[in-house]
This record gives sequence, C-alpha cells and structure tokens, in this order.
Amino acid sequence: MKYNWILLLTGLLLVPFCLGAQSASKVVQVRSSILDSISRRPVVYATIHLVNESGVSRASGYSGEDGAFMIRYGITAEDAGKLFLLVSCTGFEDKKIPVPLQEDAAVMDIPGPVLLHPVSRSMEEVTVRAVKKIIDVQPGKIVYNAENDVTNKGGTAAEVLRKAPVLNVDGQGNVSMRGSANLKILIDGKYSGQIARSPADALNMMPADIVKAVEVITTPSAKYDAEGAAGIINIITKKNSRRFSGALEMAAGNREQVLNPRIAITNAKWSFSLHGHLHRLRSKEAAFTERMQEDGNRLYQEQYQDNHAPHGSGDMALIYSPDERTEWSLGVNYWLGKWPDNSQIDTRLYLPDGSLAEAYNQTIDRKESYLGADINLGYNKKFKKNNREITVLVQLTPSGSRAPYFSSSFYPGTGSLYGEQNNNTVKNKEWTVQADYSHPFNRDGNYILETGVKAILRNVRNRYEVFTIENDQPPVPDADRSDLFTYRQYIGAAYALFKAKWEQHWYAETGLRYERTDIQGQFEQKTAVIENQFDNLIPTLNLSKRLNEQHQLGLTYTQRITRPYIWDLNPNANASDPKNIQTGNPELKPEMMYQTELTYGLQISTGYFINTALFWKRTSNAIVDFTEIVQQGISITRKENMASNSVYGLNMSASVRPNAQWSINGNLNLNYLNYTNNAWQVFNRGWASDVNVNTTCKLPRNYSLQLFGAYDTRKVTLQGYETPVYYYVLAVRKELASPKIAITVTTTNPFSKYVRQTKYLSAPSFSTTAAQRDYLQGYRVTFNWEFGNNQKEKNIKKVKNDDVNNATKM
Repeated sequence: MKYNWILLLTGLLLVPFCLGAQSASKVVQVRSSILDSISRRPVVYATIHLVNESGVSRASGYSGEDGAFMIRYGITAEDAGKLFLLVSCTGFEDKKIPVPLQEDAAVMDIPGPVLLHPVSRSMEEVTVRAVKKIIDVQPGKIVYNAENDVTNKGGTAAEVLRKAPVLNVDGQGNVSMRGSANLKILIDGKYSGQIARSPADALNMMPADIVKAVEVITTPSAKYDAEGAAGIINIITKKNSRRFSGALEMAAGNREQVLNPRIAITNAKWSFSLHGHLHRLRSKEAAFTERMQEDGNRLYQEQYQDNHAPHGSGDMALIYSPDERTEWSLGVNYWLGKWPDNSQIDTRLYLPDGSLAEAYNQTIDRKESYLGADINLGYNKKFKKNNREITVLVQLTPSGSRAPYFSSSFYPGTGSLYGEQNNNTVKNKEWTVQADYSHPFNRDGNYILETGVKAILRNVRNRYEVFTIENDQPPVPDADRSDLFTYRQYIGAAYALFKAKWEQHWYAETGLRYERTDIQGQFEQKTAVIENQFDNLIPTLNLSKRLNEQHQLGLTYTQRITRPYIWDLNPNANASDPKNIQTGNPELKPEMMYQTELTYGLQISTGYFINTALFWKRTSNAIVDFTEIVQQGISITRKENMASNSVYGLNMSASVRPNAQWSINGNLNLNYLNYTNNAWQVFNRGWASDVNVNTTCKLPRNYSLQLFGAYDTRKVTLQGYETPVYYYVLAVRKELASPKIAITVTTTNPFSKYVRQTKYLSAPSFSTTAAQRDYLQGYRVTFNWEFGNNQKEKNIKKVKNDDVNNATKM
C-alpha cells in the first residue's frame, strides 16, 4: 500500500516537468502599475490576469509593494491584439484593459498607471480568488496561499503548515524544516509568547480560517533576529478589508469541536477587528516499548493516552490613521486553556535469565493550565519619497502556567503503592522594543538601505516542588528536587541591510547584524549559578539573476544562532515515568549554524512553475536531545551540545494547472543527515525524505473537491531512526452565494484507524524499540458564514520578535 502511495505522489510531482517542455514560441513582457484612483496610493497584491476573448486566463501575476507588476507570456501569431488585462483586488472595482500586443514586440508598457476605484463589492470576489496560485515563489521565500485551499476550512494552523513547502509536521503538530526543529514561527512577522511556550499546542489552538498565507524563509536576512537555526516561518493572518464584516465558523467531528467568531469595523481613519477561538481537541495514542540493556535486563512498557484539551484564544486589533502616511496601532492577543497529558503505563522488567524482577501499573495525571497575552503598540510613518518609512514597536508579554503531575504506581502481588507529586509553576514577563528605518537612494527604489535596533528583556521564575508518597503515609518533601529557578535573558541588536536592483535582472541583498546576549540564572537553594555573555556578528547574502523570462538562479548565505532557554536549562526533572526521565541541562551553550543555498526557478507563462533548492548547512555546538542509561536501568533524556553535525539536501516545489478548474501542487524534500560524535560513540548518517501532493478541482454548482496526501520515508535521528508515516485528507465544499455560506465535509485518514510508526534508539549500553500508534482518523463538518461590505484593507504593525527557540516545550 505504502509503495503505491510513493508511485502516485512521485508521478504527480513529475507532471510539471513534462508540461514545462511545452513553452510558447515568443515571450512578451507586459508591465505597468496599479493605483487607488482616489488616494493615488499603490494597490498592493492586486491580482492581474492576462485573458483571451473567451475569458480564459493565459498568464497571471500580482502587484508589488509599490503597485508595479510585470507579466510574461509566450504568445503566438494568432494571440496578437486579442488579449486583455483583468485586474481585481478586494475593496476595488474590477477593471478590464485591452492589450494591443504586437508580434515583434518584446516589451509592452500599458500607458499610465491602472486606476482602480474603491467600491462595496459583491460576491463576485469569490470567483476571482479561486484562480490564485496555492504555491508562489517570491524573492527569498516560498509562499503557501492557505486561503485558496478548501481543505483548511474548520482545521487548525498545524494542518495548514503540513501542506506548506519545505516543512514537515507530524501528527501532534511538531514542525521541522530540513530535519531540524530549531526554527522560528512568527505571527504576522511578530514574536508570539503562545508559540514560544509550545509550538505544537499553539498551532493546534490557532484556527485555519484566519490564516491567509504561510511564508517559508529558509535563509533569513539580517533584518530578522538571528535566532532559529533551521529558518523562519511567518504565518500571515487575514486582515480587515471591509467597512463592516464578520464571520462565524463552527466545526464538529469525532476528534474536535470548534467555534470561531470574527467581526471587523472600518471607517476613514479607524479600523477595529476582534476574533475568538474556542476549541476542544482529542489526542489519542498508544505505544509499546522494548528496551534491551547492556547488563542483559529487558524492559517492556505499554502506554495508552486519550486526552481532551479545552482551550481558547483571541485577537484584538485597533488601528488609527490620522492621515495617509501615519498609522498608530494597538494589538492584543491572548490565550488560555488546559492541555492534559494523562496516561496509563504497564511496566515489566525481566532479568537476564528471564525471571520477572519488577512489575507495576502506573497512572499519570498531568494537566497544564496556562494564561498569557501579547500586547503590541506600534507607530508607522511613511514619507513622501517612495519606500522611505520608519516604524517603532513595543511589546509586553506577560504569561504564566502551572504544569503539576501526580504519578501513582501500584505493584500487583505486593499491595504496595508509590506516588510522586511535582508542582511546577512558571511566571514570565517580557519586554521588547524595536525601531526600523528604510531609506531609498533613488526615486525608483532600486537601492534601499534598511537599518534598525532592538532590545529584548526576559524575566522568568520557575518554582518546582516534589513530594513522594509511599502506601498510606503522608507526603514527604524531596528537598533535593525542589527549588526556585530564576532566569534572565537580555538581548541587544542592530542591523543594516542593503538591497539593490540592476539592469539585466540582477538583484542583490547583503546585510550585517550584531547581537549581544547576557544570560543569568540562579537557584534559591543551590549554589549553582548560570552566567554567560556572548557577541555575534551575523552576515547574510542574497544574490539572484533572471537568466531569461522563464529561468532564474539564486545564491544565499546566512548564519543563525540558537540560544538555550529556560526549559532547556531547568534541571527540574519530569520523572512521572520513573524508567524514562526528562530533564534540562544548566551547562548548555548556544549553537551556531552556517548555511549556503543555491536555488533554481522555472516559471512557464501558462501557469506551471518549479522551484528547486540545493542546500548545505553545518551546525557547531549543536543542541540535541541525548538519551543514556544510568544506574538501575533508568533512561535520562536531556539537551546536550554536540561538537558538530551537517545536513545537505534538495527541496523542490512544483505547481501545474491543467485547466481553469483543476490545479495540482506538490513538494519534495530530500535530506542527508550526518551525526558524528566520538565521545558519545554516535556515528549515524543517512537519507530522509518527505513528499506531499495537493490537488483541487472545481465542480459545477459551486462544489469543489480537494485531496491532500503526505508520505515521510525512513528518517535518521541522532541515535537511531524512525519508520515511514503517511497522512491524507479529503474535503468536499459547497458554497452558497447569498447569504455567503460554505459547508465543508473533511475526512482525515478515512481508511486507517491509526497510523503506525516505530522509533529505534540505540547506544553502546542499550537499544530501544518503540512502536507507536497515532489515532488520527477523523471526520469533520464545518459551517462558515461570512457577512459585511468591503472597504479598504488596513494592516496592523506588530513586533517582529523571532529570537526565542520555538522547538522545545517546557
């Protein structure tokens, strides 16, 4: 079965290569700019289609930040004089312009700017949006247009990221890029305390309905914080684009229930929006573990989990624009809920002669409750000179959580009972201040200098207390495992980034970022002190050349840093399973990553494109999860610094539109990982890959059908490997024009009750085999109702705080 999936997905990915060979006879460049007819300001991201007399799209594009656009089309003799430009954008009246193409012309400039008139739009905008690309390649990033994907309706942001290029998302929502989970996830370009606390939980709390697009940035420029070894993911949410609008989304299924209300109001100077998210998610899995130890002992464990997590979040944005060039903004994002991690474990330990040495049944009760917010205040000023602007942003992130667990172990036959209570409370207060300035050196904006400064101040307090209970005795405090851990991290940064465009389609971007980090950590009871100061100078380079109208090459280089955070350093051990303990490491040092990437893009005028990237990266002082067996056969997993590791590979994204009703896009990631450490006796290397295909078909009577499938091959890890896994989704959507209602039926893994995956872990002193079952089979019905009148779009400015390691959960 799995091999059929591989053949099917591989075949679909090869479709664009075959179709790409059918290029047209002559390429013509059509260009102009789009402005608001009233304010004369550029209309950003307007959709432009080059259509024939029958209205069939022959090529398409988008307007840039300055309103300019350029469409390349391979014409034949019969096309000359019979094509039109169809321009559309939310909040504006559509416009159709004849294009008098000449057979011998290589460039066609549309006279004057194209002026769009702001109006209240009808429901026709749904038809315009349906023809947008799902995957788009832009300078320095790949964009997944999630709003055009019907399978996302009623889902979560974790399901959205699962379909984005380059990324890999497992069944629990853990995200990795090119084999590494040390990446940064931003919301509208800003840091999120909710994401920093636990990326997997936060993505499962975020509704897919508010996600407009996902930007995957594999080699970030100097403008971004240096934190995040693997790269940056920027989740762009939908903004208020109507005078008065709202939406109500409800979803119900066997694994989740969702309620997402949203409302927005806009007038000439004010814009207000508010959306909420209430979600109840079920997580069910089982695991069967066998561990063979060096001393001949064998450990068997059966673990079962079935949890329901009620949680919620909300976002409020208020924007005031006293004039066309000035903007004040206030944003508040909050989150709260309970995330249980209860489980039942049966443990058996056998001696080398096969006799039973230990047996007990264990119940673990762990419920993390949390409450937090991101409060943003922003100021943005645009000057008369195009592309010159200044932005000042301030953010406060207060948050707190409680994650106590109670572990109870019963020993059959003896009647004895052992219990452990761990009370764990975290309080965090974080301030961020940043200022950015952009200065163009000429009117056309071909040479731009961007500079900025930033300061981050973090203060975290973690109090943990451990009590042990034997039989019916009162709880006994364990002083050696109880303490108050205080952690402070201060970061100061400054950057300069220079962008240049030359004739003959050359583009260069080079920058330098300086960061100063001061870390202090101390305990109330212990004498140990954590103190570290370090300076980093981070260079970045992005060079691209368009060889002709279809082919483009790019070369990038960057350095990245990953700082250990409190959950990596904190020695508070999670010993809820006494045979498998997880703990922090106060001795951790920051890691450095160096990456070079070569990209090639093929853009065919009829809508096919392929983007390929070859990359190489080396990480020194790499922060990795390391497992070892200590006395009494106990497994301890903690973060460690590995001398170095290296990864190189290939990423490919492809898209094809066989006709106006059918589109196919897919992604292929191929990585070779090399983990070598003589001190640990770790020598592990090998290939890993994942592939996914997404296809959408528009049917008569406003029906649409979409199928998504993903397959991850065998994956090499630091001390072992993981077997392949798969994931597939089928969705059917029905849209009603008046009122604007959509009903979507989605099924996940309908033919698989659960997905099996086996994880192997080995070292000179032990070998572990863990067979895991993830119960991902799901059915969901989503009802979505949207209402309101369109108006000019406004976007809130927020802090771009992307320096916290989002890869780890406390």
